[in-house]
Amino acid sequence: MAQVIHFPLRLRTALIRSMVDDLDAMHGARANEFWRARIAAIIEDLRAAGLSSATIRSEILDLNQAVQQELMARSERPMQERNS
Repeated sequence: MAQVIHFPLRLRTALIRSMVDDLDAMHGARANEFWRARIAAIIEDLRAAGLSSATIRSEILDLNQAVQQELMARSERPMQERNS
């Protein structure tokens, strides 16, 4: 049986940027619902890949941190840069 080599979520730049793009356009309950649905789908994929609960938890926490860092980085950029 082949071993699956997992690529950490925190390094999936396209995933992080996609989530931040969506979150940037939402606020409040809508953003919360989006986040919960997206994370639930990711957790389902990780479970299907055979990762342990502890590994999944760690991956989700790391992803959350990466998303928060990208949100903060974007908020610090001048408006002109964010719109280009």
